[in-house]
Amino acid sequence: MAKAITVTQFARISDTQFTAAGTCDGRPFVAKTIVYRGEPIFKVQEDSEGELKHLTMKDSSFDRGDRIAIARQLKLVRTGKAEVEKDVSQLTVKELRVKAKELGVQGWRDGSVRKAQLAALVQQAAS
Repeated sequence: MAKAITVTQFARISDTQFTAAGTCDGRPFVAKTIVYRGEPIFKVQEDSEGELKHLTMKDSSFDRGDRIAIARQLKLVRTGKAEVEKDVSQLTVKELRVKAKELGVQGWRDGSVRKAQLAALVQQAAS
């Protein structure tokens, strides 16, 4: 079964260090890179005793498939083959109008529709 991975934050710290956040099947995650054989790879970080760190499989709330799917999506973002998805509330009105047109939303062209209403229409159509 395919995992629904959404990357909402992605930051480059150095050439080989990155951090990211998002959701995996609706559950939030945070990931950081380590260098393995000269290549940065992503490791899911979880809260353990008040600090974020990489947990062993038996202590983790993410199974092996979740971790692999997250790492694969984050590698695509790192290499420029996928993009970080913006939260609908963070989009500009112009971006919301383009998204509404792409999704086939009706009733957004009326001049009385405000940004919050437009965002709600796009959010509803996207789900």
